[in-house]
Amino acid sequence: MSRRYRAPTVNRAVLAEPGFDSLPALVEANRKQLDRADVIAGGIALRELRARARREVLELAREASRDRDGANQSVTAHVAGPLSPDRGSLPERGSPDAPLILAGHQPELAHPGVWVKNFALNGLARKLGGVPLNLVVDNDTLKSAALRFPVVHDRDPSAVRLESLAFDAFSGEVPYEDRRIEAPGEFDSFADRARPLWGNWGYEPLLPRVWSGAVRRAPAALVGARFTAARRHYEREWGCHNLELPVSRLAQTDAFGRFARHVLNDLPRFRAVYNAAVRTYREANGIRSANHPAPDLAAGEAPFWVRTSEGKRQRATPTSAGRLLRPRALTLTLFARVCLGDFFIHGIGGGKYDEVTDAIIRDYFEIEPPAYQVLSATLHLPLAAFPSAPDDRTRAERRVRDLFWNPQRYLSAEQRANPDVKALVEAHAALARSEPPHGRHLERKEWFRALQRIESALRPLVADQMPEAEAELARVRSEVEANSVLQRRDYAWVLYPEETLRPFLQGFL
Repeated sequence: MSRRYRAPTVNRAVLAEPGFDSLPALVEANRKQLDRADVIAGGIALRELRARARREVLELAREASRDRDGANQSVTAHVAGPLSPDRGSLPERGSPDAPLILAGHQPELAHPGVWVKNFALNGLARKLGGVPLNLVVDNDTLKSAALRFPVVHDRDPSAVRLESLAFDAFSGEVPYEDRRIEAPGEFDSFADRARPLWGNWGYEPLLPRVWSGAVRRAPAALVGARFTAARRHYEREWGCHNLELPVSRLAQTDAFGRFARHVLNDLPRFRAVYNAAVRTYREANGIRSANHPAPDLAAGEAPFWVRTSEGKRQRATPTSAGRLLRPRALTLTLFARVCLGDFFIHGIGGGKYDEVTDAIIRDYFEIEPPAYQVLSATLHLPLAAFPSAPDDRTRAERRVRDLFWNPQRYLSAEQRANPDVKALVEAHAALARSEPPHGRHLERKEWFRALQRIESALRPLVADQMPEAEAELARVRSEVEANSVLQRRDYAWVLYPEETLRPFLQGFL
């Protein structure tokens, strides 16, 4: 377990492992691999559990999508015009044997590199004549009630800064399925309060339209539901029609209940396999933290969350009420990949951690894990970057350092022609060629002192170059630091203009 996935650093670059051309064959191989009558899960053959899960989940997803899209049509129409019949259409029911393609993410305002999964999900399902299902991970917690903005002023790199602005009060982490607006006034005024932060960008982001439409005026009080309504509106407008289902509703299905009971009834064995997989992952990746990728399961602890009456979540035990159970990250993808779908599209984090899930599938279900794709992308905000790059900073730092420690490299031809200077340069070169071995400490000490004496004699000859070199270094450092803010890849999608974001995402359909 040593796969490494690195987020693209270049604007518009894509990470897709494996590549898109190989996915149809992998989907078909997964379907054959999971069509098993000899593997028992939830008291029935895996083949039957998967069929039940598919029927239940897709019926709930179609119902939820019809209800949500119908409720939001009047809310979002004033943002971009009335919805045409095809624009808001859902995937056809189709054949019960059509491939079921999955992806999932928390109902947050994610960055475009995350959002591409939804469009790629739809594109792959279209290509295969399958069904695209996005799982809204509302059993996870809202970890921040703020968005980050790059603030710019004219073309001054020293004025570029990163600023966070809260869209709601934050009193601690609460699962999205229970996270309501804590400060309605603060939430409703967010777009107006944010306007000064993007006033110098040279374009208007989607944020004001999103907030006044599908977010601010959506009838649902839950933060995640509002953000989901906004995202789905633009997906429909841009030709991406996926079914969706919150994980909190998936957890109420009979199929998930069977899966959970199967694990709870066999908890000692499952815990041993789970903990071994987590520990092997830590060792393979040099991780010292006991909390990554997930904590070990303690004795009597089940790999689920329990939703409490206070809108919190706590660790599950074998006696926890089934209707209140929610999957944790690893058990969610375990159920989704083995018991529900035919193929899963992960982001970088999920794909890396699912190496643990692969080990659990092998050792617990004793089958080869189904393949999945890791997909991410980088899209910069359309803000003009400064010309300096990290390589320029390295060169500028080297010049300042060399002016002090290697002044002979910056002597003019006229200076080198001076006999005394020429002798010093030749002596320095001779010393550099005769460096003593590292074990001879006294010799090395004298050798270094001799170099220093020559460098001290040459340094005044280049002293007039140092102020300019230091000023250049300060300028380059300032520009590179400014670019690190301007070219972050994790800004929320609402900070982009439609003309930048829309064609980029549609390229994955």
